[in-house]
Amino acid sequence: MPDIIFRNVTLRYGDFEAVKKLNFHIYDGEYIGLLGPSGCGKTTTLKLIAGLRTPSEGDIIIDKRIVNGIPPEERNIGMVFQHFAIFPFMTVWENVTYGPKVKGWSDIKAEKAAWDAIELVRLSDKVDVYPKYLSAPELQRVGLARAIASGAKILLLDEPLSMLDVKVRQVFRHEIRRLVKKLGLTAVHVTHDQEEATAVCDRIIVMRKGEIVQIGKPYELYRKPKTLFVANFIGESVFLIGHILEVTDHDSIIRLRGGYLLEAPTTMFNKGSRVVVAIRKEEFKILPASEFDKSTNQLNGTIVQNRFIGFFSRVRIKLKSEEVIEIKVSPEIARTLRVGDEVTLSVNKEDVLVYTFPKEGLEEALSVV
Repeated sequence: MPDIIFRNVTLRYGDFEAVKKLNFHIYDGEYIGLLGPSGCGKTTTLKLIAGLRTPSEGDIIIDKRIVNGIPPEERNIGMVFQHFAIFPFMTVWENVTYGPKVKGWSDIKAEKAAWDAIELVRLSDKVDVYPKYLSAPELQRVGLARAIASGAKILLLDEPLSMLDVKVRQVFRHEIRRLVKKLGLTAVHVTHDQEEATAVCDRIIVMRKGEIVQIGKPYELYRKPKTLFVANFIGESVFLIGHILEVTDHDSIIRLRGGYLLEAPTTMFNKGSRVVVAIRKEEFKILPASEFDKSTNQLNGTIVQNRFIGFFSRVRIKLKSEEVIEIKVSPEIARTLRVGDEVTLSVNKEDVLVYTFPKEGLEEALSVV
């Protein structure tokens, strides 16, 4: 089975660099996500793997050979598209057998591969049905079956769930992963949905403005984001501006607006450095107002909004520093809170992430456009 390696891959359109100096190694059998906002270069990266684009610089290596000049049909790759891309004038059977027959396989080999793929995606009762009579999930299953039947060892998925309803997406994403793992394929899944990526991918390549900003397992990206952008794009965080008041052998003390003090497990900053603190919204604990004692890792303020979302509630709090932050709490806790309540917020020092204040400004550093 093939590995996929990018070595300093850049693609230009005139003076515009669509992707810049991409370096990564996708290992045999991995399910990898390409994640980022619209226009970040993730679909372009997928097209480079597929051979639909040729790099301006650098090398793409698949199965130990440089494939820069090799056409798509010789790369042993299957693609599943956002808009299904199923032949409307062919039945399910004809769609799935199309690839093997174009490759010149014998009828026996082509039909066996097609039937095995159709059974895998659970469409054996739909073989004679035309696409216009299929649901959106069934159409996407046809796309998967067609890619599998062609003997692809690499499966490229370009926003494969975006045309499906939310509930269907949640089920179908696990079905895709099940098939990929069962067949031992190497899969690259493009999405802008961070929940989708973290649910199905072994590792995720996070992209922004044509560049890779971090590669890691979902939990690593969530707990140890390397940049403010990743801290904002993966999960949800509260961002507060401050400066380093003190540095000890093991920790730093950050002073925030309003005089609040936060202790964080980092020693990489100098005293006086301007920093941005990021704290996951669900890591805050709500305590009675009377428990505020001006010690480290406490904030206090007034509840200005309490919105029930479903399995959690969003609570907005106006701090004594006049900043308004939003945190996430369980519905059980939210039911005890009222707009106008004075509260204390507490956070563990291990949950305090600290970043250098960005030269371009905080708003630009966090921007997903």
